[in-house]
Amino acid sequence: MTAFGRGGRIKHMDYYQCGKGRDLGFGTILNFTTKLGNGMGEQMLSRQYYYLGTQLPIDRFLTFYYGHPGFHINNILVILSVQLFMITMVFIGTLNSQLRICESVNSEYIPGTGGCYYLIPVFSWIKRTIISIFLVFFIAFLPLFLQELSERGAVSAVIRLTKHFLSLSPVFEVFSTMIYSHSIISNLTFGGARYIATGRGFATTRQSFALLYSRFAGPSIYSGMRMLLLLLYITLTLWLPHLIYFWISILALCIAPFIFNPHQFSLSDFIIDYREFLRWMSRGNSRSHANSWIGYCRLSRTKVTGYKKERLGHPSEKLAGDVPRAGWRTILFAEVLGPICMAVIYTVAYTFVKSFHQVGDPPQGGIVRVVIISLGPSVWNAAVLLILFLFGSIMASTAHLLSVIGMVAAFEFLWYLEQWNTSHAVLAIIAVIAIQRCVFKILIALVISRELKHDETSRAWWTGRWYGRGLGGHAFSQPAREFVVKIIEMSLFAADFVTCHILLFALSLPMAIPFVDKVHSTMLFWLRPSRQIHAPIFSLRQRKQRRSIVIRYSLLFLLSFAVFAALIILPIIFEKDITVNCEICKKF
Repeated sequence: MTAFGRGGRIKHMDYYQCGKGRDLGFGTILNFTTKLGNGMGEQMLSRQYYYLGTQLPIDRFLTFYYGHPGFHINNILVILSVQLFMITMVFIGTLNSQLRICESVNSEYIPGTGGCYYLIPVFSWIKRTIISIFLVFFIAFLPLFLQELSERGAVSAVIRLTKHFLSLSPVFEVFSTMIYSHSIISNLTFGGARYIATGRGFATTRQSFALLYSRFAGPSIYSGMRMLLLLLYITLTLWLPHLIYFWISILALCIAPFIFNPHQFSLSDFIIDYREFLRWMSRGNSRSHANSWIGYCRLSRTKVTGYKKERLGHPSEKLAGDVPRAGWRTILFAEVLGPICMAVIYTVAYTFVKSFHQVGDPPQGGIVRVVIISLGPSVWNAAVLLILFLFGSIMASTAHLLSVIGMVAAFEFLWYLEQWNTSHAVLAIIAVIAIQRCVFKILIALVISRELKHDETSRAWWTGRWYGRGLGGHAFSQPAREFVVKIIEMSLFAADFVTCHILLFALSLPMAIPFVDKVHSTMLFWLRPSRQIHAPIFSLRQRKQRRSIVIRYSLLFLLSFAVFAALIILPIIFEKDITVNCEICKKF
C-alpha cells in the first residue's frame, strides 16, 4: 500500500476469498473471523487507507474498495439495514394496531371513506421490499449453480445446490455476516487487535452449550434475541407471509452455533449439557473457576472499564487479559448515546400505543409504567443484596434465583397491567429491555471504576469477609462499587438464564423426531450413518453415572419447560377469567 500510495503501479493482482467452513467448528470460525475483522479495522484506521481513499481516481478507488474494505463495510450495512427495517416495521405495526385502516379493492382506495388512514401502499411497499431482498438472496447462489452447470452439467448443479440448502448453508452465511460486522465494529470501537491461533481440525466432537453461548452471545445471540422480540411484535400487529423470511434469518443469528454443533440433538448429551450449563451459571462465586458465568460477565465488562494495575499474584489474575480501556469519547458515543437513542425510540413507540384509550377512561401515557417495570427488577435486586449481605456464602445462588423470580414476576405483572393484551405487552417488554440496557451501559461506562485483575472482591461480597484479601486501600471503596456491580450482574444473570432456557427449549423440540441425531449428522458431514464416526464408548460405571444424570436432569428440564410454558399459555387461555377491574392499570 505504501508503494502504491507513492505513485507505484502494481502490474498483477490476485484476489482470493479467505475463510473457514463450518466443518472446522464454530470456535475456530469465530477466532478466524474475529482475526480478519480486527485486522481490517486496524487497516481502516491507518494513514495508507486514508491516502488511498482520498487520492485515487474513481475507477482505481472502486477496485481498491471492493477488493479490501468494501466486503466488511457491506456486512456492516447489511446488519444495520436489517435493524433499521425492524424498527421501521415496529412503528408501522403500532399504526396498524391502533388506527382505523381504510378499506380497499384490489389495493385501490375507495373514495368517501373518511376517518381512516390509507396504509395499503405502505403494506405493498413492505411486500415488494421483502420480495426484492429474497430475490437478491437467491441471486447470490447463481455463481455456484453456474459453475457446476458449466463444468459438470445440469443434474450435478441441481444436486449441488440442493445439498447447499439442505446443509443450511444460508443460515451459516447470515450468521457469518453478523460475526464479520461485529468483529470490525468492536475493533474500531475498543481496539485490541492481535493474532488469534486457529486450528484446522475437522469438528466431530460436541461442544457444550455454555461454551458456545459464552463465545457467541455478545457477537450474535443478544442482537438476534432483541430483533426476534421486534419481529414477534411485528407479527402480532402486522402479519404478512413475507415475514417468514425474516423469521428464518433472525433465528439463524440465535441458534446457528448450536445447529452446526455435532450431535446437538443426542438426548443423553443434551441433558448432560443442560447439567453443565446450570453448573456454569452457578459456580465461581465462592471460589475461582476458569469456566463460569461470573467470569464471562466480568470479561465482557472489562472492554469498557479496563483493569487496575495492582496485582496480588492470585491465580484468578491469569484469567484476566491485558485489555486497554477505550477512550472516553468512544465510550460516550458507543456505550451511552447509542443505547439512549434506542431506549427513546422504543419508548416513543410504546407511548404512542398507550395514547389511544377507550371513551370514559383517562389517557395513559405509559412512560411511568414502563419506567417502573424497567427499574423494578433492579430495585428488587438491590433489596435482595442488602438483605443477603448479612448472611454467608451460600446466599449467592439464592440471590441469583430471586433475581430470576423478580424479573419473571415483573414481566407477568406488566402483562397484567396491559389487560393481557399480548402485542402491547411485547412492545412494553421491548421498551423495558432497551431502558434497562441503557441504564446498565451508563453505569458501566460512567460509574464503575476499573476492574481488579483478581476476583477477590466478588467472593468477598458473597462471603462477607473483606479482610485478608490483599485489597489495601481499595477495601474502603470496593464494597460500594461491588454493590452497584452486583445489581447489574443479577439483572444480567436473570436475562441470560431466561435467554438460555428459551434457546434450550427451542433446541429440544427437534429431539421429538425419531432418529433426528443421525439425520443431523448426515446433514453436517454428508456421510451415511454406517460411515459416520462412532459414538464414544463408556465404561459400565460411566454409563451408570450418565444414566442417573439423564434421569434426574430430564425431570428438572421438563419441569422448567412446563413452568415457562405455563407462564405464557395460562394467561392466554384464562384471559377472560382472570381479568379484573384493574384501577392501577387505568392510572398509569
